[in-house]
Amino acid sequence: MTKSEDITTWPGRLEAATKDTIFDRVIVLSETASTQDAAARACIGLPKDHHATVVVASNQTMGRGQRANNWYDSSGLTLPCSFAIGPEFLSLNNPNLAARAGLAALDTIKHFAKDHPIKIKWPNDIMVTLGGVGDLPKKIAGVLIEHSRDSIVIGIGINCLQTKADFHPSIQDSAISLAQLGSETARIDIACKLIESLNHWFSVATEDQVHQHWKRHDALVGHDKKFVYNNQPHTGTVLSIDPLNEICVQTTNGEIKLPVEQTRLV
Repeated sequence: MTKSEDITTWPGRLEAATKDTIFDRVIVLSETASTQDAAARACIGLPKDHHATVVVASNQTMGRGQRANNWYDSSGLTLPCSFAIGPEFLSLNNPNLAARAGLAALDTIKHFAKDHPIKIKWPNDIMVTLGGVGDLPKKIAGVLIEHSRDSIVIGIGINCLQTKADFHPSIQDSAISLAQLGSETARIDIACKLIESLNHWFSVATEDQVHQHWKRHDALVGHDKKFVYNNQPHTGTVLSIDPLNEICVQTTNGEIKLPVEQTRLV
């Protein structure tokens, strides 16, 4: 498969994928500064009971990640997409939104990289460890949750077709793509699978299923990490993560539990 795709076929494929899901509108852009901003704008003035909107771009020029970090897109090689969900999901707090979106991204990557260990790193980065001596986990996808005036916007970026040289120099050793895992899948196929996964985790899955699936794929348990809660650093071995409630850490002063909504990983 070549890295060039005919995106004129994308609207039809995505509309078929959204049938009988929580999504009822599809917007495909050849290029945009940010799919997050495009999705937020698309929902301005919609009725309060509007359903979810899908925005997918072939190229994103000013992507952003968590805590104002850059998200580096390679033209035609990544899958930048955003999902603006409506008031029916306002009862979900940020940890619940982040966990469900993260698990949807996880399942999508697992579907196209079945022979590789795919993990989720709290709060919602999708990581791959190749297994060689000294290999560190590499990021293959990320999730960003933002609240706009008329909706909640979930941004998901997936590294699809890059080689190592295609990545920005600052992340060449910490990022990886599906192509590097041997899966040169068309981006539209990945987008359709992501819609299916999001629909499952937002409209079907229970909180217990969220807990159990996260537990099976947690990337941090057993590792020494540093967290900040209430402006205070806490360093220790991660014992368990309940992505909807708390992180349990064994520190030199004993076991502590950190509330996920007020805690960040550093």
